[in-house]
Amino acid sequence: MRISFLGVLTAALVTVHATSAPTSAPNRDQEIRPSDAILLPPMFVAPLRPPPLYGHALLRSWAPPDYPKDALKNWLGGTVKLRLVIDKKGNVVSSRVLDATDPRFIKAAQDAVKEWTFSPALSASVPVACSMDTSVVFSPEEGTRRRSASSSFPPEAELPVLAPTTDATLASTPDIDYPDVLFDRRLSGRAHYICTVLANGRVANPRIIAASSVDFVVPALNAIEALRYAPRMQGDQPIESEVEGDLRFDLTMGSAIGALAANMITAPDGNQPTAVIEPLTVVDPIYPYDLLLKGEKGSATVAFVVGTNGSPTDMRVVAASEPEFGVALSAAIEMSTFSPPVVNGHSAPVELVRRAVFLPAASGADSGQDPVARLLAALRAGQVGNGSWLDKRLVPRYQVAPRYPDVLKKGSRPAGAAVIEIVVDRDGRARLPQIFTCSEPAFGWAAATAVSQWVFDAPRRNGRSADVRAIIPIQFKAPTD
Repeated sequence: MRISFLGVLTAALVTVHATSAPTSAPNRDQEIRPSDAILLPPMFVAPLRPPPLYGHALLRSWAPPDYPKDALKNWLGGTVKLRLVIDKKGNVVSSRVLDATDPRFIKAAQDAVKEWTFSPALSASVPVACSMDTSVVFSPEEGTRRRSASSSFPPEAELPVLAPTTDATLASTPDIDYPDVLFDRRLSGRAHYICTVLANGRVANPRIIAASSVDFVVPALNAIEALRYAPRMQGDQPIESEVEGDLRFDLTMGSAIGALAANMITAPDGNQPTAVIEPLTVVDPIYPYDLLLKGEKGSATVAFVVGTNGSPTDMRVVAASEPEFGVALSAAIEMSTFSPPVVNGHSAPVELVRRAVFLPAASGADSGQDPVARLLAALRAGQVGNGSWLDKRLVPRYQVAPRYPDVLKKGSRPAGAAVIEIVVDRDGRARLPQIFTCSEPAFGWAAATAVSQWVFDAPRRNGRSADVRAIIPIQFKAPTD
């Protein structure tokens, strides 16, 4: 099913299947050794603003216009305003008329500026093209004198000035695929993106900065690459720029209450919450790695409080078939966000309960449709390599920073670290996170939950999609608030 950009989806969303994940003590018979995996650098987000011109073009040589004979004979004066494009060699490659008091002066003005030369504009010490505005003035009193003044410069008021800049604007939008795995969950999807708009209006280097679910990220990236923009213009010169925007997957069916229930979130008594509240970002719990390898299914129920800012706090495991399931769900809840709850028309915290069911990877005929099952089989067969043989290094397109664990914030608030290993699958999704080391168990779960949502450019080897192991170090600073 397809929807238009910023359009409306009228279908429903699938049951929650937890993604694969770690335990605090990985199974050393099944784990991947750190020496076999590629180490990724810390997260980095490119700046939003395009680099400014460090210096505009400067007029180096100037030639006055040849005065049209009939205009001079009739003692007529005038002005032609032109917009020039000056290339990176300092030559005038085009001129466009912005205004002219008399059309008889236009050709003479454009012929004159062709002879002008400039010191080119500089950006980061590199010569670049730029656009400048200038006025070519025809004065009958100076007509004869100026025709012989080819070595002089025009009056200061007539010197070329940098043309104004206009930002890139969206010109066309594609259809967007709503992910099938979310149909039953009734989430209104949102992906906030940053990308580079090239001088030809095409998009490069798209990154997702925020998303209501990681399952929206890949269709959003595909849609962004199909966007077309009218590029940023400095006068008549198109230039690269950084832009940001939103893609939305909106629902017309259901309600906030329906979205809560579809994600197994209720009031503590199991009924619908009386507060007005909506899930904005829903993070799924990671599947404890050792339990995943054993094929052990289970469930967990966690109570929590959503504060007036929409952030969950005070996570408390109510029930769990295995302790690791409860810890995994608590870490996922801590990274989720909600609309600020409203009770009886006033902002107020509200207590909720979330339940999760952990289903093991598929086996047999169905395993080919399950990415986790496919990866587990590939790992056991030794078919997942490290990054040394990839066509290019892994490039992240969506990164989520871990939250400082609430349980530690209420204690001694230590700084800390965790090292997480993942498998980046052939679609670029981070799968099978494992905790190799962590200074506190809570740091390990928080880091693994965050990293499990990351998305990369699809890894390739010899031009073909591939799976690759990667190690990600995460640092936690001690909170000061």
